[in-house]
Amino acid sequence: MNGSIVADTRQRCTAAVRRALLAALLAAPALLWAAPASAQGGPPTAGPAWQQLSPAQRDALAPLGPQWSTIPPESKRKWLEIADKYSRLSPDGQARLQARMGEYARLTPEQRRTARENIQRAYELPRESRESAVQQYQSLPDDRKKELTERSQRRDVPRPGQKQ
Repeated sequence: MNGSIVADTRQRCTAAVRRALLAALLAAPALLWAAPASAQGGPPTAGPAWQQLSPAQRDALAPLGPQWSTIPPESKRKWLEIADKYSRLSPDGQARLQARMGEYARLTPEQRRTARENIQRAYELPRESRESAVQQYQSLPDDRKKELTERSQRRDVPRPGQKQ
């Protein structure tokens, strides 16, 4: 009986890690939008307005344009660092970055918070565990990845650490 408890616990932990890593992979840009303005120590400043950005920066950050005024200043600085590197990416890399930016911009504040928490949990794991989970996920067929993505986006999926 003790062995089955250990096996069940191991299985739940593995499932929790996979869910956390899946969420982290799908919303990795969340880390860049993570810092609230109130946690930056000192009075918040607006940061550059959208129209103050260079045309190249606006092009790189286009998916964030509609929400730019709501992004905390520290996060704007991080996005601007990414924009400065954008031209050095391959065309595929640029397209992938903008697609992920667009996905992230469409998340609700609650979904962003959840994504940040999942990413944090994933990086608290040993590197080997993270790499193994990512490798397992990448080896899945596309339909299974889609199923996991859809399931992770539903509210009824327990988060790691929640009782099932």
